[in-house]
Amino acid sequence: MRAGSASSGGIVGPQARAPRLVVAGFGLVLALLSAEVVARIEGPPVCADEQALLLAADPEVGWTFTPGLTVTLHPCGSLAAPRRWSAPLAINSQGLHDQEWPLAKGPGEVRVLLLGGEVADGVGLTRTDRLSVRLAHLSDSRRGAKVAAINATIPGYGAAESLRFLERRGLAWSPDVVVLLIDPEHDLAAALDPPEPRLAPGDVPPASGLIDLSGLARWAARRPAVRAGTAVEIEPPTPLASPEQRAAALARLRDTVARIAEVSREAGAKLAIAITPRCPSLAPPAEGASLCDALSEVAPCVDLTRGFAELERSSRGEAELCIPGDARWGRDGHFLASHEIWNLLAEKGLWPPTVVRAHRL
Repeated sequence: MRAGSASSGGIVGPQARAPRLVVAGFGLVLALLSAEVVARIEGPPVCADEQALLLAADPEVGWTFTPGLTVTLHPCGSLAAPRRWSAPLAINSQGLHDQEWPLAKGPGEVRVLLLGGEVADGVGLTRTDRLSVRLAHLSDSRRGAKVAAINATIPGYGAAESLRFLERRGLAWSPDVVVLLIDPEHDLAAALDPPEPRLAPGDVPPASGLIDLSGLARWAARRPAVRAGTAVEIEPPTPLASPEQRAAALARLRDTVARIAEVSREAGAKLAIAITPRCPSLAPPAEGASLCDALSEVAPCVDLTRGFAELERSSRGEAELCIPGDARWGRDGHFLASHEIWNLLAEKGLWPPTVVRAHRL
């Protein structure tokens, strides 16, 4: 009798081994499936300045982020060079850099709608570092209401575009509080020279064929799934050239903000304003303070330029206030803004009484 047989008391293994090719094939299929999942989550690497890829025309609100877009952003020219940063970007079906939001609120839920341009849209950061997520996490949902902050900040938007979005789409989420983020450098100029979307093909062609079906193929080809014909570019507004132009722009901006306050109030929401400095220069604190004073007659306002200047000075330039080479805030900028905005809403009584502050940063 052979050694290892049942009569000898040994353990009997399989008499025939599976072919090694089958095992190797199974491992290869598993690896490809895993790579496909990762590729679909992270998306292909693209240049962060590819605006015509990130934005899409929208017949209702002018333009939004490209709905359903999933990519990993890198600084331009750095795909083959050492990378200073990279960040995944996932756009929901509503064209927002955020999770999917149902129109109906959850039981007892308090909603904040963030409106504004790109400085605080969170592109280039992980989800947990974004202003909307940080603001929501400052609430204690065990002792009070759950706070949900909807990130409706979109590149190129000024106050007029935010008003259009609020009226045509934002109110559908039934916000309790609307926070309008004002970029002094962009929004004053945009008040006289409103931005308009311009159709552009972009440098990255849309996916097609196998590339359209496979996230791994899109990653290898560096082609995100973007519908042809919808990509747009937004030309920056013409800078203000005189004190007279600035005065006219301020008057028009104030009228638009007053309309946002009225629309919010009629829908049962309260408006707050935050003056948001633009990177990398960051608006001088004096400019932010004067703009905040002018708009505080319409709604409660907090000037973030002062806090940014103080943090930059106290940290000796080591705070991550800005994303390198970009107009957007970095991680510390979003952290600072979330606390400043929360404090404004609390001091002015804009939070519903069910909201409780958490004892954590």
